[in-house]
Amino acid sequence: MRKCLGLLPVLLLAGPALADPPPVQRADVQRRAESEFDKADANHDGILTRDEYHAALARIVKAKGGTPTATGWAKVDAQFDAVDQAHTGRIPRGNFVAAALAHFDGADLNHDGTVTPDEARKAQSIKRKMAKEQDKAARAAH
Repeated sequence: MRKCLGLLPVLLLAGPALADPPPVQRADVQRRAESEFDKADANHDGILTRDEYHAALARIVKAKGGTPTATGWAKVDAQFDAVDQAHTGRIPRGNFVAAALAHFDGADLNHDGTVTPDEARKAQSIKRKMAKEQDKAARAAH
C-alpha cells in the first residue's frame, strides 16, 4: 500500500549542499502527524476533508512566502487520494497518522526507528527510480 504526505512535512529532506537535519525518530513523526492533523481538522470531528487539507496546505505555503500553483494543487490532490484509498473524500485521523508512519517506515532503511539524513536521501533516490520505472512501464503498456 503506497501512502505519502509530501507537503505536510513529516521528514525534512535536505539536499547535499545544505546542512543535514538531525535524525528523525518514529515517535516524533507520530506526534507531529497527530499535531498536523489536529491543526488541519477545522471542525475537530476527527475527519480531514479535501477542503480542510487544501486550507491547511495553503496556510503552510503562505507562511513560507509561497503561492500555491496548479501543479502544486494537483500534487496535493494526488497525496490526498493516496491516503483516501476508499475515495470517500474523508481521511480519518488514524489513517492520516498511519500514512505518515508508512512514509517514515519506507525511509527507515535499517528498521531501527530512526531516519538519518543519509537514509532519507537513499530512500528518496529509491522512490525516484521506482517512479521512473513505473512511468516507463505504463507508457510501454499503452
